[in-house]
Amino acid sequence: MTEAPFVSVYVMTYNQRDKVVDLARDLADQDHPADRYEFVVLVDGSTDGTAEALDDLVGELPYRLVVLRREHEADYLCSKRRNECVAAADPGTDVFVHVDDIRVRPDFVRLHAEHHAAGDLKIVTGAQSTGEELNWDFEKCQRRHLAGPNGEARATHHWMAMWGCSYSYPRRLSDLLNDGEFDKPFDERMTDWGGHESEFAYRAYSAGAQLVYDPAVGVFHQDHTETRDAARGLDYDERVRAGSEKNMAYIVAKHGLAELDRW
Repeated sequence: MTEAPFVSVYVMTYNQRDKVVDLARDLADQDHPADRYEFVVLVDGSTDGTAEALDDLVGELPYRLVVLRREHEADYLCSKRRNECVAAADPGTDVFVHVDDIRVRPDFVRLHAEHHAAGDLKIVTGAQSTGEELNWDFEKCQRRHLAGPNGEARATHHWMAMWGCSYSYPRRLSDLLNDGEFDKPFDERMTDWGGHESEFAYRAYSAGAQLVYDPAVGVFHQDHTETRDAARGLDYDERVRAGSEKNMAYIVAKHGLAELDRW
């Protein structure tokens, strides 16, 4: 029997201890073989005990957990941090799955792995349900119109619709897009928040990779609130606005685009 692809799920986090612990436990309940995936967590100087809580979990997790401790950077969602997670992954990784501070269902890792089992160049993203309480309501996903009939997976040309809450790609694509200078494989000239995955997807699509939206590999992302973000020391709306404006302008200039992709 062919061995299942080895999957590295990775996340960058700051003062989101409870959410990351919940995600680690969700990943412990996966129906993908436990020896064929790992979880890489970059803890960006969190002061809420995130790293310590993850250390306490190690003994009860069936998979390999890698905790990267870093000094805090306000820019912790930048391309440099993504590349650090990729570099820290198991050398035998076949598939990378970038996530946010989210919740996932038991088939999450397996479904991402199955998309890449044939070895094609492909990026796969899924539905993102939102709200205050855990739910899997497909109607709450902003990208639901990208799905095929009856909510089936479908290829798309909309590279701007490729987001990191559920975003997978094979090592072969990562290696192809790594120029060893700035694109390693994410473009380290891009800082602040917003657009990193989309820029990666543009280069991937230009290199012949398929972009796929599959609602089945969906995630839940709790809504941001001023109170919750203030407790983390963040002005989320302002950070996203400023970062997105800068990074979108950079993408247009870098690739000589007349305008950004509209999905």
